Amino acid sequence: MFFTKFNPLTDEEVQRKVDAQRRPAGGGKGYLAGKSFKAMLEGEFAPQQLEYVFKDEETLVFTENGQEYTAPYAALEMDHVTLFSHLVPGTTRGWHVILDWKTKAITAFETWFGIRVAVGGSLFGDKEPDYYRDVPREIQRQYYFGWADFGNNEKPALNTTTNRIEGRGLYWKFDTGREMLTFFPSVVCCTLVELGDEMGGITMANPADYLKIDDEKYIFSRGEVEFSGKFWIEVMNFFEDKAIGLEFGFEEDDSFTYRLHTADIKITGDAAHLESIYTFGDKEPPMARLAGRKGGRYAYRPMDIDQPMSHEEALRHANESHRIFEVDGPNIMASKNTLPFSKFLIGKKFKVKLDMEKHAIAPWTGDQSTVYEYDVFSERFLKYRENDGEWKEAKYICFEPAKDIYFFSHMVTDDPDWANLTHACDFSNGLTTTVRAQIGNWHSEWEIGSKVNFGTLEYGNIKPPFARRHHFTTDLVGKCFSWAYSDKMSSIHVYSSPESSSWTIFQGDNSGGATWSSPCYYIKLRDDAYIFEWVEENCNGMQGLVVINPKTLHDGGFFFGVGHNGLSLNITGAFGRELGSFDIMKYFDKKGDNI
Repeated sequence: MFFTKFNPLTDEEVQRKVDAQRRPAGGGKGYLAGKSFKAMLEGEFAPQQLEYVFKDEETLVFTENGQEYTAPYAALEMDHVTLFSHLVPGTTRGWHVILDWKTKAITAFETWFGIRVAVGGSLFGDKEPDYYRDVPREIQRQYYFGWADFGNNEKPALNTTTNRIEGRGLYWKFDTGREMLTFFPSVVCCTLVELGDEMGGITMANPADYLKIDDEKYIFSRGEVEFSGKFWIEVMNFFEDKAIGLEFGFEEDDSFTYRLHTADIKITGDAAHLESIYTFGDKEPPMARLAGRKGGRYAYRPMDIDQPMSHEEALRHANESHRIFEVDGPNIMASKNTLPFSKFLIGKKFKVKLDMEKHAIAPWTGDQSTVYEYDVFSERFLKYRENDGEWKEAKYICFEPAKDIYFFSHMVTDDPDWANLTHACDFSNGLTTTVRAQIGNWHSEWEIGSKVNFGTLEYGNIKPPFARRHHFTTDLVGKCFSWAYSDKMSSIHVYSSPESSSWTIFQGDNSGGATWSSPCYYIKLRDDAYIFEWVEENCNGMQGLVVINPKTLHDGGFFFGVGHNGLSLNITGAFGRELGSFDIMKYFDKKGDNI
């Protein structure tokens, strides 16, 4: 799904497909048959009247602001909570209501299809958009707290927003057989990883709502913004590790799904969240809604801000403006917490020999097909050549993220695709990792792509091991760190699968806020040094490439890419805190029933 180009559909197509299935599949028994109540809803956009009469287990009559309708519905019950769902006849609007029979408190979601999106503006709203695009398939929502008045009950304590499950990770197995992992690093977003063979491993970020019924039960909703536009509601019971929910919207093939479901859930871990210990999230999250707009919610649409370019456009922007290690210049990951520059390489001559040929015992041994030779003559400049070619000069920066490991980067002089070379050289054992990055990757003409090669260092009397190399790793999978780049920029990283991760930007009250995700890879240099590489794909296209030292809880490295304002290669670094971990590798190592 992360790379799927979804058909926006038309209003007419949406109406026609919704009309073909106006009762959700998967409902249970007649929990509500014969009952009636008034839904007393509160909030700026709440209807003045919403009354229900349940004629039987399939049909209800409801009155909304003086207009009476008859509609099919379906319901599911879990312990003392019932979820029922129906559409408004003649429209694509819907009501999805969670009723707590103990307290009579209800949470009602009103949904409708279609949104108009600004294109070409700015993230902070300080630039007028170039135009607008319509996405009829995307579902919008507004939730309301209230209570069910059966004629003789008083207003109870209402459900609230919450941060009580912020940081939680869950494994889900639905009654359809679908399996996924979810993570809640934010109070306005979530991430998920599908565990099927087709899409397993790709982390996706969605806007989300987190609502509290009581200590035992919570409501979690998410909208697949930037993807299918589908909407999900889940009622989670942590006493019994069960859930009931609703899946509502369009699939990749444009077929329509409207279904109630059940699921088994399992807590995979909890990451610490960093608000005041006296803050419980029962006030509306800072970014949850846009004041004065019905359905307003946080939704990051990066491709509408950083609009895609052709390869030729990207190269033109790079040629027009390129900022290489302008330490005080513009930098999307500007940081005051970088590692100190290392002077270790000054005056040294050495070779980085990449492994390319296979060997029967050790696949990295054999003839070397690529050798980079270096002559470092100052703190910021070096000479290099490839495979005994001509010597070239380049600006570089070097860090020492762990003892005797030197991490340095420079541009490849005169490369037509503006390639960049970054090496991690361990001068204690002679092992190296090289990442070659350039404009363009397997699915994009302008976002950064990279290739990794492992190899050895030729310097002095260092003798690299014959049968050992740096290697890709899953050591970090399931871990969660906060990273503070400066006193104004910080984020939460969740390493949520072997091939992808997410980052969440903190809000002013230290709760988790805006979230995005991308493919990535992890390389183990040593127990105290891991390369983490990600490209903000379907976003700004920039590459982050850092070495994480889990002992010092400091990372450092480089940020590289091209945008409409030109190309940049700059430094980044942050102080870390380990927030917790999730026990998830078993879900990638094997298939089957993991409950």
